[in-house]
Amino acid sequence: MSELALFGGPKAVTTTPEERWVQVNSDVKAAVNELLDQGVISIGGPTGVIGEFEAAFAQMTGSGYALAMNNGTATLHSAYFAVGVKPGDEVLLPAYTWHASATPIIHCAATPVFCDILPETLTIDPDDIERRITERTRALCVVHVFGNVCDMDRICDICTRHGISLIEDASHAHGAMWKGKPVGSFGAVGCFSMQGAKAVSGGEAGVAVTDDPDLLDRMVLLGHFGRPRMGGVDVVNQIGDMSLGAKYRAHPWAIAMAHVGLKRLPELNERRTANYEFLNDQLRDCPGIEVIDALPGASRAAYLEYKFKLSRQAIQAVGRGRIVEAMAAEGAPVTADRYSDTNYTYGLLHAAPLFTAVDRTTLGGCFYDPTRPGSAPRPALPVAEDVNQRLISLPGFIDVERDSLQQVAGAMRKVMEHLDELN
Repeated sequence: MSELALFGGPKAVTTTPEERWVQVNSDVKAAVNELLDQGVISIGGPTGVIGEFEAAFAQMTGSGYALAMNNGTATLHSAYFAVGVKPGDEVLLPAYTWHASATPIIHCAATPVFCDILPETLTIDPDDIERRITERTRALCVVHVFGNVCDMDRICDICTRHGISLIEDASHAHGAMWKGKPVGSFGAVGCFSMQGAKAVSGGEAGVAVTDDPDLLDRMVLLGHFGRPRMGGVDVVNQIGDMSLGAKYRAHPWAIAMAHVGLKRLPELNERRTANYEFLNDQLRDCPGIEVIDALPGASRAAYLEYKFKLSRQAIQAVGRGRIVEAMAAEGAPVTADRYSDTNYTYGLLHAAPLFTAVDRTTLGGCFYDPTRPGSAPRPALPVAEDVNQRLISLPGFIDVERDSLQQVAGAMRKVMEHLDELN
């Protein structure tokens, strides 16, 4: 008789990992209640809790300026706008990312150009960046996906040599570093989401960082009516205290929550890193599972989720869905990767209908593009397409018993050691 729980055997996980980390703790409640007691329901400038948080976040990232916003998508739109992305331009980015890395590009009436990824790290492939640069390339957006840091030495060199602006999407990587320097501080603008379960969260919020006061002013011009200007951009000064009409201000209650989370970030990162390294060590020699390590010089952080790859042989023999089903039956909280077409109907971004099939001449406003009257060729991204179908996920555990994590790893090993029985 099989030992697999899927077929009636005993579960490998007898103690379900219990997350003891409370995101909305007493400090968050006190910070928000203090604003409520003061009657503070909106802040339009860099004062109060908004100013305090921006100063602390700028310091954490080693940046000159931080600008709090209502979500991470707004920070990316602001960044693309600030560096001058316009109709006819192209912006390079990885195909393996959340769609908010790409959709703000079309808010600038520009074209996303998707690049392949490195199979070892899931981050953008510098060689493929080089291959896809054209005379229309205006900017590059790199994504430190699930806390794993891109090769910033090579990426900065590419941007310098080709004269293109670098945007960092660090939505999963609060506190991560490359050779001791915080992510978000390498490019023209660094963008951070603070939504939902992010390491620093306001429920719905975001923050952008930059060293350039002129770029800060352009972001203020786009979405922060009435906020003081810092630089000397002529068009910004001509428009004066009027804005361009978007409203990307952050809610002070959200920032109060995020400010508490920022203070807890070092502890969160220390715990998550230790847990991920423990699981990687437990699974490193497991047949059919490939762990995802960081590049030399990179210090991962924030994570959001833990990622592992199934081997090609395991996928060909059984299929990811069946393996996930068996691991879940053992009590392990394993799911298929949520960026794949298992969880989202469009799958990887370079295959999404918005970028391959939609006739943008039928759309109004900034989404209208006379150069995109119909279907566009789907780029060949063999690594992303391969890896995307082999990824599985675990929650980004913070404060759980080590014995529970060992049982989760044991459950995953158990399934892989009985892989033949799943057929």
